Amino acid sequence: MVIVGTTTHLRYQSTLQGKCPYCDLNNSNLELQLYCDYTHLTLIPLFPVKRHGSIHCTACNAPIAYEELSQDCKTTVDAIAHQKRLFPIWTFTGSLVILLSLSIFIKNWYVKSHTDYPLEQLQKGDVVFYETENGYYSSFKILERKGPTFKVVHNTYIQNTFFDLEDLNEPSNYSKQKETLTLSDLNTMETKGYIEGIEKSKLNSF
Repeated sequence: MVIVGTTTHLRYQSTLQGKCPYCDLNNSNLELQLYCDYTHLTLIPLFPVKRHGSIHCTACNAPIAYEELSQDCKTTVDAIAHQKRLFPIWTFTGSLVILLSLSIFIKNWYVKSHTDYPLEQLQKGDVVFYETENGYYSSFKILERKGPTFKVVHNTYIQNTFFDLEDLNEPSNYSKQKETLTLSDLNTMETKGYIEGIEKSKLNSF
């Protein structure tokens, strides 16, 4: 069962010294409590919605409005409220999970939409973007093809994310040393999920 609701969390409390306007005790203890309301999905916090607080006298337990405090107490409360104005990071947990899931979905969509081109049809000038076994990202360009065998040059640059891989595709970034890959090698890379995308050559030349 999925339950969506709002929960109030006591995030801070402190005792102030001041005069209670109800029991009229000088230097009585006034307890300040600061709360944070956040929306949750079952037990997972999604995002915070508001901050609020309360003050009460520990002697008579009467709630005290901010306007009823002395100026010194107001100054202290204002300083604490300013210091605690930011929402706790954990109240964004659900939103961060959703954002991460969305990023993974976009990546999978990107990979699928860019690798629908069959590897069997790769030709001279095509660029293959891939993930290395160490978790980095780079590319190689096909110089020539003879049957199931490809002569390629690897990009000398790598990056640690799969975003904007196309920015690596500059002619000056590629090594001059040729290497040989087979169609079987490429199929193995695709099976392992290493191929991130394919950019077809417009001019069919390096």
